[in-house]
Amino acid sequence: MRVRMMEWLTRSSSHHGGHTLDHHPPPATIERIRHRSLFSNSPPPLFFLAFVIICLLPLCSASVYIDERMLEPAAKFSDPEQLMLDLLAESGKILVDPSTPPQGLMWTPATHDDRLGRRQELGENAASSTKSTAVPPTVTVTKPASSSSEASTTATGIVAAGTDAASPLPSPFDSGFNSNITSSCSSFMTSMLQNSTFMDCLPISMLLQNSLSFFQAEKSVVRITQVLDAACSANVTTCGRVTAAFAKNITTDSACSSDLATGNPQITQAQLGLLAYKPTYTSTCLKNQETRSYCFAEAITNATNPADNYLYYLPLNISLPGGSQPTCNSCLQSTMAVYEASTSDRNSALASGYVNAAMQVNVNCGPNYVNASLAAAAVSGASPRLLISSNHFSLIALVFAIGALLL
Repeated sequence: MRVRMMEWLTRSSSHHGGHTLDHHPPPATIERIRHRSLFSNSPPPLFFLAFVIICLLPLCSASVYIDERMLEPAAKFSDPEQLMLDLLAESGKILVDPSTPPQGLMWTPATHDDRLGRRQELGENAASSTKSTAVPPTVTVTKPASSSSEASTTATGIVAAGTDAASPLPSPFDSGFNSNITSSCSSFMTSMLQNSTFMDCLPISMLLQNSLSFFQAEKSVVRITQVLDAACSANVTTCGRVTAAFAKNITTDSACSSDLATGNPQITQAQLGLLAYKPTYTSTCLKNQETRSYCFAEAITNATNPADNYLYYLPLNISLPGGSQPTCNSCLQSTMAVYEASTSDRNSALASGYVNAAMQVNVNCGPNYVNASLAAAAVSGASPRLLISSNHFSLIALVFAIGALLL
């Protein structure tokens, strides 16, 4: 632009010759022209600012990339071995264990019989570890051939498996006697417990209160069924005579008379157990006609109603607890009928406790559910034949006396 201006001034001066000074532009005009020429080639300021903003806009809108990694849980770093394995995994190294691989474990899920076996072993170990002054030998009896080996289901839903296998049977006083027993009584009890006939009888009445092994057997339907099979296969007549003889002899001075006089609880319970053999034998050997299982086995394993178990302690002079409500079924009626018949012996423990128990059962199960009265008292002393003969003799004498008066 300046070059063109200079050329224009030159041409103008050469064209007009001497009139150059007259037509020369004033200095102010030349300055404006010069100032305009300086900025005519530069872009406007607003255009430049817009260009800068457009260039910076992509940079402002782009997200800043930060190379970050997820933090591992603190628990992972607490295990040095796991941390080392993780570092080796990241580095690409592989660890090889040159040792022999372990053998596979030969195991099978535990069955119901396995659990019963373990509980049986625990009970036997506990019984064998207890020391006593007079411990009778353990008797092994095989299930009688007359009993069924098929599994049966009790009223409580527990399956009673077959009892073909032989197993050790419980014994009375397997935990020993207390320290205040007299020497004469200890000798008598030891002799009785080791008597072969007594051991074959396996009296349940002697096991209910004083046998740790029997207590363990009560926890299993299989074990208690084995015990009942052996006890119920005994000759009740022979065993009744044996237990009655021991019950009489235990009161002598050479046996346990002083222990009974001082109230030794174990000897008192032994005497009651001997006297209660027959009613306890009959009641514990009853079977449920529907399930074909022992009523006692169903009652002793019925965890929902412990009152069913209390009935079997009535012959041992233990009253039915107040408020207890035994299950109203055929087993209850049959058991109470056995006890009612046993009350004919007015000297028995049942004669003093049966009526209250029967009334409590009737309150729970309904009026007249069981008979709440004692059986007719048994006649003691002379036999019925002798009584009849004496009555006939009295009648004949009376006739002769009347005849003599008439004559």
